[in-house]
Amino acid sequence: MADPRTRLNRCFSAVFANLDEAQIPQATRDTVDGWDSLATFTLLTVIEEEFQIQVSPEDVDRFTSHEAILDCLHGRYNAMC
Repeated sequence: MADPRTRLNRCFSAVFANLDEAQIPQATRDTVDGWDSLATFTLLTVIEEEFQIQVSPEDVDRFTSHEAILDCLHGRYNAMC
């Protein structure tokens, strides 16, 4: 199975098809066109499927960038990665 960063990159690619591989690690809500509440929900759903987790509601607010999501996956959901 691929490492968590690679798997998260695939999730971002699925939701934000306009991002190339080099842009994904720097992706934030402020820098990605179209990253709105609907995109956040879609990304959350894709991540939950990919990592076989259920993201807690308090963690959703932390989903503001690729790195913040990766940190959350490593920290709160480490057993799932």
